[in-house]
Amino acid sequence: MTTADEADGGIDEPVSIPLSALEHVTYCRRQAALIHVEATWADSVDTVRGDLAHAAVDLPGTRRRRDVIAVRSLPVRSRVYGLHGVCDLVEIRGEQATPVEYKVGPYHPDGPADVQLAGQATCLAEAGYAVPVGYIYSAADRKRHEVPIAEDLVNRVREAIARMRALLVEDRLPAAHNDRRCRRCSLRDDCMPELTHTRNRAIDLFTIRPLGAWRD
Repeated sequence: MTTADEADGGIDEPVSIPLSALEHVTYCRRQAALIHVEATWADSVDTVRGDLAHAAVDLPGTRRRRDVIAVRSLPVRSRVYGLHGVCDLVEIRGEQATPVEYKVGPYHPDGPADVQLAGQATCLAEAGYAVPVGYIYSAADRKRHEVPIAEDLVNRVREAIARMRALLVEDRLPAAHNDRRCRRCSLRDDCMPELTHTRNRAIDLFTIRPLGAWRD
């Protein structure tokens, strides 16, 4: 007799982590914890732009052009790494698959988006495809940026998974960084980085503070 746990991969299978969490935890551990542990989310101009940039690939569908099959919104999963998510676009040519991740902002080489893309590549590789490269499409640049799926990048995926799993069992949110990453973060009001960037001092929530210096 097969139990429900065994049918789902076994009772020892790790809790599956969303592919998007790889980018979040690489960018900021506190941001990742707020989103994926505390279920906190807020929209900003950048997140709305991101939704609009994804509109063309969010509708599932398949298109064939010569020897390439383009699949939009392809669900993927890795039982080995405990990952799941949806690839914006995957171009399949024979036994080779090429994931394409859409981003609204400019591309930053070796940035967090590369780690998310490599996470997609590991899922596709586990499905039996060769995945030598992927692409980040930047709406700001209006071009694709090639990302080789090298072993060092896959190691960064493993490290991001380990950091995310550590967050899932911590009993408190990690401290904020309070640096340039916070400026355009949609979760700034929930995070309060000016108050939470260190645990080494007491936080007085009742002392009135100035709103800031405004440059009108």
